[in-house]
Amino acid sequence: MGIRLAKEIDLKDLTEIYNQAILKGTCNAFTEIFEVEDRRAWFDSHQNEEYPLYVYEKDSQAVGFAYFTAYRSGRLAMRGTAEISYYVHEDYQGMGIGSQLMGFALERAVSLGFDTLIAILLSVNEGSIALLRKFGFEEWGRLSGAVKLSVGICDHLYYGRKI
Repeated sequence: MGIRLAKEIDLKDLTEIYNQAILKGTCNAFTEIFEVEDRRAWFDSHQNEEYPLYVYEKDSQAVGFAYFTAYRSGRLAMRGTAEISYYVHEDYQGMGIGSQLMGFALERAVSLGFDTLIAILLSVNEGSIALLRKFGFEEWGRLSGAVKLSVGICDHLYYGRKI
């Protein structure tokens, strides 16, 4: 049990977790699930030291993950800003795994050269909003009514934190 860098063997579990979030309908703006191979390019793009992908492992299975992505890639003036994303398997939610992943990621953010983190999420994702607030993130932006989900129309939020 613990947090480590993602390995090739994790791709299937990570895809399952991501698909659970899609099917829930309130965690991201995707509406169709992915096959494992559909997530390969995303996975490969995080197999580097600059924008790593971390896995929370329990009983030899990836049950959660967090990762950094370049914000406005290619714009060197924004190199110190990264987007943080995180997901936890539905069977393991409410066990503090999201908090452990966030704490771990925040510790690593400084050594990766980030001074600002942002999270882009949906206003109906109450669990994620609570986690972000717990770790000192604040709402920095809101695109009202920008997202049309099966559960209705919601806002697209930008939460941020200086490190």
